[in-house]
Amino acid sequence: MSEMDAAAAACVPALPEDVVSEILARVPDVVSLFRCATVCHLWRRLVADPAFLRRYRLWPAGGGPSLLGFFVQRHQLSANARRKVSKLFPSRAPVLVPAPGSALGPGRRFLTSFVRDDAGVLDQAKPVAARGALLLVRLSLRPTDKITVLRLCVCDLLAGKRDLLPALDVACFGDEGVRGFAVLTAADHGAGHHRPANGYSTFFQVLLTGVHHEDGRVYILKFSSAAAASSPYGSRVAAVTRGTACWLFHGNSSSPNGPSLYTMDVGIGTGSVSATKLPLDMLPRTMRVDRSNVWLCLSTDERLSLIYLHNNHLWILTKKDGDLGGTGDWMGTQVLQVGVEPGLFGAESLSMVSVGEKSGTVLALYHSDPDNAYVLNLQSGLATKLAGWKRSFNYMTAVAYEINWLEFFMSRLGVRP
Repeated sequence: MSEMDAAAAACVPALPEDVVSEILARVPDVVSLFRCATVCHLWRRLVADPAFLRRYRLWPAGGGPSLLGFFVQRHQLSANARRKVSKLFPSRAPVLVPAPGSALGPGRRFLTSFVRDDAGVLDQAKPVAARGALLLVRLSLRPTDKITVLRLCVCDLLAGKRDLLPALDVACFGDEGVRGFAVLTAADHGAGHHRPANGYSTFFQVLLTGVHHEDGRVYILKFSSAAAASSPYGSRVAAVTRGTACWLFHGNSSSPNGPSLYTMDVGIGTGSVSATKLPLDMLPRTMRVDRSNVWLCLSTDERLSLIYLHNNHLWILTKKDGDLGGTGDWMGTQVLQVGVEPGLFGAESLSMVSVGEKSGTVLALYHSDPDNAYVLNLQSGLATKLAGWKRSFNYMTAVAYEINWLEFFMSRLGVRP
């Protein structure tokens, strides 16, 4: 800037704060608003004002958790292919693929853009579960590890930090290993947000489920950050409601009693384990035979729900009340036809990959066309296409990431809401 320009700028009076606030309220998108907030202390203070954010016209409606996108793992590539892909994607950490209309914008982001990882611990990590600000990932084995070792890491995207869990030998679970995962926050224990002064909570809990290869029983393993250890208690992602983590299990179809479907329920505070058998006669006829595309999750009003996708029709069955027990108190709430393009094989049906409970969405795709995916709305059945989904990423590892957008936005500005 020349001396004349500097002198002219010095003569321009500063705009009143209410005028600046009105200008910022007209910024066209949330990503641009964030950039404006980083310009100076004044703009940051104005943007971080809860009153301003509530009236910002493009702010996600409702104030509850928003679906930011899906974390996915990189494909395991050959050495030659890896060198080529590394020129486009220098990091090997999981990637966040934004959902349609995500407040983060359309650009993909590596997990390391949220959580610092100078040691490369998150390289080739596999996302397995998410809840609140926490993302649970399964780490690659170290050269000295036995193949039965399980290494996990909990990433806090609000604080930008990660916690490595103790290595666990899961040889007792046989070839299938751990079948189910859950990451729990302090709020799941009734402890509120549990945020210390530095904004980082070291309180979390990880639950794992697997079937013992000798006696066929389901075992629960619990990691607690408070104890920094694991202890045994005797769908991949749990549905967490009313202090209980629930997984859906399929019984043996060759059993004398025929096929079965039941939930494995684990008390978060007590560690108690119980099973609830679900009557198959409450399910659609096709669902009783083919149960491979059935998911257990929560409805938007926090009730357990079963979601079934077959021939691009979506069945949703929901518990009539909030109680976990009981077998006859389910009801079919709706059957929706999903309007999507046919797969490459014509009659192929979509397969569910991940469920976003809080946002009421499902990520689904055709196995014959992994380059494209669809985000389905559980209330309307409307489908939004995610074109160019694959691009060297393993779509079957997708985990929905939902978080309170206000809390996330403020954390990225370094402001506590």
